[in-house]
Amino acid sequence: MSVRSCLALFQSIHVLLVCLALAAPVAAEDSQPDSDRGASPGMYGSYQKETGTRIDNSLGDTSPMTDAQLLPALLSALDQLSKYPRPSALPPLHRIPHAELEQMVCGGPCAALAIYRPGEGIYLDEKLRPETNLFHRSVLLHELVHYLQDINNERADMKPCSRWYYREQEAYAIQKNFLVIVGSPVRVGYSAHQSTCDDVAR
Repeated sequence: MSVRSCLALFQSIHVLLVCLALAAPVAAEDSQPDSDRGASPGMYGSYQKETGTRIDNSLGDTSPMTDAQLLPALLSALDQLSKYPRPSALPPLHRIPHAELEQMVCGGPCAALAIYRPGEGIYLDEKLRPETNLFHRSVLLHELVHYLQDINNERADMKPCSRWYYREQEAYAIQKNFLVIVGSPVRVGYSAHQSTCDDVAR
C-alpha cells in the first residue's frame, strides 16, 4: 500500500471514529479503565483525568457562542492545554454539507465530520453545533490542534504516516483533556499502534 493510500485510509478512520463517538456517547461517571473494556484499536472509549488547567469558563457553558467568540476562546484554551503558542491568525472555518465533506475526505460516502486542510482551513459538517454542544466543540478543537501542528511544522521531518500517527495521538490527548475540563458527559479515547505505519512500509 502506498503512503498516500495509507494516509487516506487513516484519515477516513479518524473521521469515522469521531462519528461513532457521537452516535454512542460514553457517560462521564463510567470510570472503568479503558484496559478493562476490551476496546479495539482506533475506537473511542471512556476517559477521565483530573487536571488543574484553567481555561475560559465560557467554553464549558452551553450558552450559544458565535464563531467570533468561539475560535479565539478555543485557541486560548490550546495555549494552556498544549505546547503551542497562540497564533496571530485564525484559520478559516468552512461549514459545509455532509455530502460535500464526504467527497472531500473520502471521495465517497463515509462518516466524516471535520477536516483541517493546510492552506485552506477547517471544514466542519454544517450539522455540528460547536456553539452550544460541548462534544462538537471538542471536534473543532481537535482540528485546531492540527492547524497549530501544521503552522508549527510539528514533526515535519518524519515520514508522512508516522507524522500522521503522532499528530493524531496528540490531538486526541488534548481533546480528551478539554472534555474533562469543560465537564462534558462524553469522553474520547483513541488507540492505534505505531506498528501500523511500519506494516505499511514493508
